[in-house]
Amino acid sequence: MTYDVVFSLESAAELVRIAGIVRPAASVIQAAESLRRMLENDPSKVGYPLSEGLYYINEEPLRAFFIIDDDAMRVEITDFRIL
Repeated sequence: MTYDVVFSLESAAELVRIAGIVRPAASVIQAAESLRRMLENDPSKVGYPLSEGLYYINEEPLRAFFIIDDDAMRVEITDFRIL
C-alpha cells in the first residue's frame, strides 16, 4: 500500500529557503522529490527513528524529518535541514 506523503507549511518554507542557498537549486528540488518517492512505501523501513514517532531520512543535500500515521496511510514531512 502506498502512503500519501505531504509537506507541512513549515517544511515547504524551509525547502524554499534551502533552495535559495544550495547550488544548484535544482538539486534541492530533485532531492525532495526523491525523498517523497522513498517515503511512499513503508516509510518506517527507510527512515531512522529519533524519538516519539519522529524519523529522519537523508538524500544529499537534504535531511528530512517526518512523522508517520499508519492508520491514515500518511507521512508528513515536518522539516528539512542541509546535510
